Amino acid sequence: MFEPLEPSRGGPLPDRGRRRNAVNLLLLLAGVGGLAFGSWALYDAYATGQARTASRALITRACAGLVDPDEVMRLDGGADRVVLGGEDPSTIDFDTIPDRCVLSRLEGDSLGREFKYGHFTLSLQGLPQARDLHLSGEGWKPPFAVLRSGPQGDVTARTTLPDRMPLGDGRLGDYGPDDVTVVARCEQPARAGTTSLVVTAASPSTRHETGDRPILARLARRAAEHAAEEYGCRTGLPGLPDELPPPVTALGPAGGRTDSCGWYAAHLRTADREQLPDRAAGVPVPGAAREEGCLLAMSPEGNERVLGLLTGAEREDAATSLGHSPWWLRTRSYFGDDAAAVTVTGGRRPDPVVPGTAGRTKDLLYGSMSCAGRPATLTMVVPYTYRSVLGPRLDGLFTAYATDTAQRRGCTGLVLPGPE
Repeated sequence: MFEPLEPSRGGPLPDRGRRRNAVNLLLLLAGVGGLAFGSWALYDAYATGQARTASRALITRACAGLVDPDEVMRLDGGADRVVLGGEDPSTIDFDTIPDRCVLSRLEGDSLGREFKYGHFTLSLQGLPQARDLHLSGEGWKPPFAVLRSGPQGDVTARTTLPDRMPLGDGRLGDYGPDDVTVVARCEQPARAGTTSLVVTAASPSTRHETGDRPILARLARRAAEHAAEEYGCRTGLPGLPDELPPPVTALGPAGGRTDSCGWYAAHLRTADREQLPDRAAGVPVPGAAREEGCLLAMSPEGNERVLGLLTGAEREDAATSLGHSPWWLRTRSYFGDDAAAVTVTGGRRPDPVVPGTAGRTKDLLYGSMSCAGRPATLTMVVPYTYRSVLGPRLDGLFTAYATDTAQRRGCTGLVLPGPE
């Protein structure tokens, strides 16, 4: 039924061709390479896992368990290795206030070198201990980036130092370009007489990685809750808002505003506005914020207009405003415990502003009032180059700002600085 198979006579295997042999060789080499790569990948995954485990433990230890280490490592696109940062590495121990933990991320390059980059800082401060929490006066950084030489362009179109935005209605705290601050207000004075615990979570990447801001907000709120328990500060923190809009960096027309610069828009309707700022950047005013700010500045067109009204040495001094010394004015109001944490800088030593007083020193005017039985401090900073242009208009500006703020917040006992 079937033909029997002929016995094999042996001999060489059939030649399947050089191309087929080359393919087999490549497959062999690929297998060896894949095995080596797979082994390296397994080792790298193991080393990365070990680094992440060690980093989680470090974060927990350095920040005293106040933050979720996975959330911290998720910042700036994710970090595998986190180490203590800063020139003088600091960790939180709850012994004293202020207290903080500073962390850096460790990254290597193709040459095997390792570099440290700032990654995360958690800081704890207490009021009334932090007498210099808010600095005002000559020590303030200019809000606009200017070059020492070369063309300046439209310098006052955008600020590099925007005012702080309220978290929700402001009761929880506020935030800036790269940090979120949560304030735990104690129902009764806690350890060392602390009446408010101020907790700030910061990451330098947040200015560019906007998705990091909600992470910082969660970290700050969680840390504030746990720190309040540790310090014996009985408090109730509101929830986080659903959205955290970016801080306001662009300046727009000064008129018709309803934000924290609304007082200035109202003042322009009746004032001699010829030499007054024509640009503004304000923040929402929900009514419970511990801090409110308004930035005013002159546009290049406004500068040219005012320069045309000046003569002689006054015009020569003011000409620098088109580049290196732009004209600007900034107000900031502080309420409650923060009102007593305002410090005047510019002299030999920082001087605290005493609630219930008013005055002026160099670039700063300040006043005070009482809001629902709590103190409030009002400040206005104007650099000398613009102060000389404003002249007596400056007192009118401060009065308009202070009066409007007092009326809007329901405050009484307004104290204004005397005439210069």
